Amino acid sequence: MTPDLLEHRLQDCVACGKCLSECPVMGLPLETARVERRRLVRGARSSLVLDRCTSCLSCHARCPQACRPAHLNMARWHDTYLERGLPRRADWYDPNHSPNFRTFVVDRLPDDEKALVEQWADTSRAEEILFPGCNVLTVPYLLRTRLVEDLPVRGALGLCCGETYYRMGLIEPLRETAGKLEQAFAAMGVRRMVIPCTAGYNMFTNILPRVGARFTFEVEHLLARLARRVERGDITIGRPLDLVVTVQDSCHAKVLGDTFVALPRRLLDAMGVRVIEQRLSRDRALCCGIGGGFSASSAYHPARIARATYRALESARATGADAILVYCAGCLQMLATGMLLFPFLRRPIYHILELVQLATGERPLRRHFARARVMMAGVIRHQVPALISAKRSMVSTGGTEPAGQDVDGG
Repeated sequence: MTPDLLEHRLQDCVACGKCLSECPVMGLPLETARVERRRLVRGARSSLVLDRCTSCLSCHARCPQACRPAHLNMARWHDTYLERGLPRRADWYDPNHSPNFRTFVVDRLPDDEKALVEQWADTSRAEEILFPGCNVLTVPYLLRTRLVEDLPVRGALGLCCGETYYRMGLIEPLRETAGKLEQAFAAMGVRRMVIPCTAGYNMFTNILPRVGARFTFEVEHLLARLARRVERGDITIGRPLDLVVTVQDSCHAKVLGDTFVALPRRLLDAMGVRVIEQRLSRDRALCCGIGGGFSASSAYHPARIARATYRALESARATGADAILVYCAGCLQMLATGMLLFPFLRRPIYHILELVQLATGERPLRRHFARARVMMAGVIRHQVPALISAKRSMVSTGGTEPAGQDVDGG
């Protein structure tokens, strides 16, 4: 990975250690943080930082020099990947492997949701679209609402934004993804994309253009659109909600800035919902749990993911809030699945679209835990057996058959 490709600006780093001392996962003592940062800058390939990092992007927001510290960690993971490939357990979370955790769920959707996914796969021309993103495709019931009925939905699992490749530092498949998406949306004639996925929003606006994508359309997050319509009176809040929630912030929201992080809170305030912030929130929020799988040493090890999810759920429980509020469908899936593993941490969980529905008189479908059971079944059936495999492979985005070419594990 070239130093400028994902902008980890080594030349600006003064090794102050703030990125690692204020990390929500590591929180290292300042002097230890400085030592670890200097080791990484010098080229260290093995450290407690590289092992524990969840690429949650908090360090991007906290770095006073705007060095984008997480990108250096990703670069070191990338070096390991080029040498050794990925263990077979990682296949289950590869968006271009078949089957994977999303295809397993989509294949088992109820008929009404399966019909939605088939309808959304339309590739006919449309200047303005709502692009659901991969995570919403596994919970398509979220978009069965009048709130978005004026937008044609276009999207399929084959149009994944490559966020998992980015968070693991896998630059080659990310570059291939960028080219594929550029061609697909150009063929559709898209001029404006509305997207409910915060990861996808960051990928389309900030990351994919850095690896070669030349998009010619404007991108707006659905949260911004909803907040504007509520504040303008186009969406009427007829039923203020008597609810106290704690917010699970998206990792990608941290690099989008305070104005973006405020969007879900503006909507909640307009609906009469009170927020109790977690000790680690906003630009220091813990990842929902999937970040426990991104490091080269984890490579989606289910125990590491479960541990990270537990920590997020425990952080939410400590607030005493009535419910957890998410604005990322991926967070919704991870936390709901984690509650199956840790039932003593189970509590109501809402996607923000559902609360807006309730406040405007609609009745959301609420299928989170049924969907979580399917997701867990897929992990048990397909990923857990791969834990004993010594085989490793390189990612390929070129086909729909099981992706990856075998390499020597070393």
